[in-house]
Amino acid sequence: MGRRIRFALFVAVLFLAPWVADAQSLAGPPLLTAAQVGSTVEGVSVETYGVLRPATVRRYLSVKPGMRLYQGAIDHDYANLTRLGAYQTRLNVQDGTATGTVRLRWIVQSKWVKPTDHPFYRDAPLTASIQGVGFILTAPPMDSHGGNFSAYTQLSKRANLARVLYTEPLTVNPNSGVATSAIVDTFGGRGVFRASEPEAVNVFSWTAGEEALFLTQRDNGSQFETGIRVAHTSNELSSNLVAPSLYPTNVSWARTTQLLAGLTHGCTVPATRWYPPFCDMQYRFSVTDAIGGLGATSTYQVYSGDMARYVAVGASTLAVHASAVRSGGVVPDSFLVCATVRGYPKSFCGTDAEGVTAEYRINDQKDPKMEFVVFTETAASRVRQSENSYATPYFSWHPDTGVGVMFHLIRIDVADGKDGMRLTFELRGQTF
Repeated sequence: MGRRIRFALFVAVLFLAPWVADAQSLAGPPLLTAAQVGSTVEGVSVETYGVLRPATVRRYLSVKPGMRLYQGAIDHDYANLTRLGAYQTRLNVQDGTATGTVRLRWIVQSKWVKPTDHPFYRDAPLTASIQGVGFILTAPPMDSHGGNFSAYTQLSKRANLARVLYTEPLTVNPNSGVATSAIVDTFGGRGVFRASEPEAVNVFSWTAGEEALFLTQRDNGSQFETGIRVAHTSNELSSNLVAPSLYPTNVSWARTTQLLAGLTHGCTVPATRWYPPFCDMQYRFSVTDAIGGLGATSTYQVYSGDMARYVAVGASTLAVHASAVRSGGVVPDSFLVCATVRGYPKSFCGTDAEGVTAEYRINDQKDPKMEFVVFTETAASRVRQSENSYATPYFSWHPDTGVGVMFHLIRIDVADGKDGMRLTFELRGQTF
């Protein structure tokens, strides 16, 4: 079963990568000619395609008829549409009817079905991101603000997720590049904890719930989210982890009521250009507080931090990535946190986890067709107050080293860990 899933993922990556690459490599805003700079805007027209209305697009535009036109204003409105609205955008600047005037023709599209690579530093909800590929289905807007129903699937090596949501854009400030939205959704998913002791077995977990979120987005790639979530989780089998810090869910479902907060910053350029000066740092921080109430079976807190830093070394890039997750209280054992490295077939899961990676991306700033990488990394987990000999309350580290090759948005790595060598593949942008 595991090999079939990995093969299906590999096929999905090969199929989706060119499509996602096309979406990420649309031409940017046009460069104004010397004659157009400082011209008076005679008119602004909007053409929309797919599940989009012209009135929705106009909310993101700061340049109005009668204003003077400058390159910065064009770049700003283009960023509003592509980063806040996530629309495919093209702009034509045409001569006006009078001397010294221009007309702006925005051509904007939002497809009803599109693939997604769920970028780690930009994917919502900010407090529950997992890497994977999938599709997003979007219904026509319900109002001029662009409120709509949508659904997406997410398939990864360790978890599958489906989500149905309604998003209502509340405010858009086109001058400052800030947008706010309210989101309500229901979700369900399946994960897996690959236990190796006392026996090798896949322990599948199930999650379902509802949440309400308030999301603030900026056109520089920053996002802030707050909300509340009610979740039900269970394990198909016992995790065989025994600790006062864990609530066993193989006998009965765990129910939690969670307050959420998340802050992220992701680079606004494609993953193929994650190097200075286009991309210096990305991060993701979140807090989940299971406060009890509404029939909750336990209370706990989870604090998560993830950061990537990119340093130019000539035409190459040194990328350093660090992550840590800490928890308190009594955590459902169907909600373990994990750290992953490429040289091992299973993640390292427990109540707490952390990892560090350093890699050298050779001549990536020259934008070669194929990029080569050398890396070293390590990860560890622990179970607080553990009573097991094979899952101790102390961090046990698992290092590996390896080499990789990147072609467009596809990455293939060979890593050598304590258990031997492994071949892995992923989409660039899924991690750092």
